[in-house]
Amino acid sequence: MKPFRRNRSRRRGKPLKKSAQQQSATHAPTASDRALCWLLARPSLDWLLTAALRYPRMLMTAALGVGAALAIWHIGALQPAPADTPSLMRIPNVSAPATSTPATTIADDVVQFLAAYNQASALAAARGQAALLEPYLAPDSPAWQSVAAEYARRASVGERRDASLVRWGVLQGDITSAGGWVDTQEQWDVAITVGGRIVSSRRGVLTRNRYWLRRDADGWRIVDAATTEVIR
Repeated sequence: MKPFRRNRSRRRGKPLKKSAQQQSATHAPTASDRALCWLLARPSLDWLLTAALRYPRMLMTAALGVGAALAIWHIGALQPAPADTPSLMRIPNVSAPATSTPATTIADDVVQFLAAYNQASALAAARGQAALLEPYLAPDSPAWQSVAAEYARRASVGERRDASLVRWGVLQGDITSAGGWVDTQEQWDVAITVGGRIVSSRRGVLTRNRYWLRRDADGWRIVDAATTEVIR
């Protein structure tokens, strides 16, 4: 008995035809593909690529030149807009530190007065005697009240301060014949003792100070003072 065989002659080749149609529909060349194929078929392109590969250094130099030109173009695009452009607003650089310039020339007697006050401050702190600062502070001023309260606190706990003025200078000020204010920058070495025992020792304490002054009948007096530590 002969084996049964299914006749597939009618369906043979149909799936292949369908697959070919799907592949042609899926991979239909686009305009860019046709342009690329046309460009690659040109003999002149092969000649240019072959000539370029013969000189690799020149090729690298040209690439570096193009890269530098693109970098310069991008940097130029990031530059701030000119001041005369009406539609753009220029934002000031707030991160740059403001430079302090003297408003007026500080008289020599004011500078000498502040230098003497700093020396008296160091001596008064070492001895714990606020009376040493009386010649420099106006008696009816907030400066004297603050100093008197601070030295009373130090006396109550037996605190002394060994302060040495390393350097100082006048930054700016506005002084008339009657009074005004002066900003100074001072650097101190300070050691604090309580009951003869050192509890704190700091070197290079940088402060910025503003002194409000007035001129009395017997000379300059400090009316008030404010101190800000720049470097602790």
